Amino acid sequence: MIDLFERFWNRRNHYRAVFRSESGTRVLADLREFCRADTSCVVVAKDGKIDTHATVLAEGRREVFLRIIETLNLSDEQLLKLREIDDA
Repeated sequence: MIDLFERFWNRRNHYRAVFRSESGTRVLADLREFCRADTSCVVVAKDGKIDTHATVLAEGRREVFLRIIETLNLSDEQLLKLREIDDA
């Protein structure tokens, strides 16, 4: 059975293989915009009210983008802490 450390180690390495290439960098730039990574996810409808459904959809997109970025940026030290937690 694969332990927590190994699962995250492998996931990070796979994400890095995909997104740290030239094409991956371009995809991340596109996703950053599409997923509203740098802006509010609140969507205002034409009537001036908050569109809750569109806002929730936008926040879901943003959550996926943030997972990609967080996984790419996991440090070896953070992963080693997972091993310590898993071994306890």
